[in-house]
Formats: sequence, structure tokens, C-alpha cells
Amino acid sequence: MSDPAWQSHCGDRWRAHVMAATGRDICDIVGPSPRRPRDWAAMMRRLAVRDMAGVISAVHGEPIPFRQAMRGDIVQRGWAIGICRGDQAEFFGGDMVPMRDVDGVWALLNRSS
Repeated sequence: MSDPAWQSHCGDRWRAHVMAATGRDICDIVGPSPRRPRDWAAMMRRLAVRDMAGVISAVHGEPIPFRQAMRGDIVQRGWAIGICRGDQAEFFGGDMVPMRDVDGVWALLNRSS
């Protein structure tokens, strides 16, 4: 049986945000949302990545410079995935941190068009 803490997490929120904004389902790339630590390890092996930044990059491409971050972009801090809300980043549970404290930023939408 899986740990109840894994039943709802930032990956679900990431998926819902991307789907609402773009119509894309990240599960088409990363597979079903992992519910146990060993599911995360299997997903990372399947994607050939070593960390959370690699998982996010598998969906959104390479990270962008912090100064290019826009509202709605995907952010990461440690193992948590969040959403840029301007000068703050929002994480699962409503935790807000200054954007300067996030580890990485990925554009939600392709800005080259």
C-alpha cells in the first residue's frame, strides 16, 4: 500500500496547471503520477534523468534565466514543483517564496513564436 502523503502532491498540481494553460498532458511524457518513492525512481530511470530538474526539463525543455520568468511559468525548489506568481513562487499547500529563492524556472509556453 502507498503512503497517504503521496496521494496528492505538487506533480498533480503541475499536471493540472499545464493542462489548463496549454491543453497538454504531462503524463504523455512522464507517465502516470508516481505515488511511491520507487515509482519516482522508475520514472527517472525511464526518462534517463537524475533529478527533479531533469524531470521538468523532459516536459518543458531547458530551464530559462530567472529574469525571463513570467506568471504561470514552472518553478522548482528542491524536490518541489511550483508556479511563478510574479515576484513570488507558489508551491503545493499554498507556500509562497520569493522567486529569487527558487532553483530553476521553465517557460510554460514557447516564447520563440
